[in-house]
Amino acid sequence: MIEVQPIGWWNTGFPLICLVALAVGLPLLLAPSGTRSQAGLALAMLVAVAVLQLAGAALFAAVYGWREADLAASFAAAPTATAGFFLRLAGYAALIWGPVLALVWLGLAQRVERRKGDDAARKAGR
Repeated sequence: MIEVQPIGWWNTGFPLICLVALAVGLPLLLAPSGTRSQAGLALAMLVAVAVLQLAGAALFAAVYGWREADLAASFAAAPTATAGFFLRLAGYAALIWGPVLALVWLGLAQRVERRKGDDAARKAGR
């Protein structure tokens, strides 16, 4: 059975660094570059949250699979419980990448509003 390991570089630090980097880069890829819609940006952020959660679970499964010989047996015996374990670990990691993602969202939302303001200024200047 897979059990929680003590906090270490490979089972905590490395996955968190990867997830934080993904939390910064993924919204920049998902959000349309010239969007003027906060709703479109919010949809891109929701997709980013889902991808980050699944990527976190996959990353933790890979890290634990590297160190635990019985990972395949655990998935075969109780696939739902094992997947739930890794999703829960990814949820804990969201305590770190969540605020980073929120700051990225804030920056992108400010860009959207700046574009809207620039458009309004151009329209008024005609």
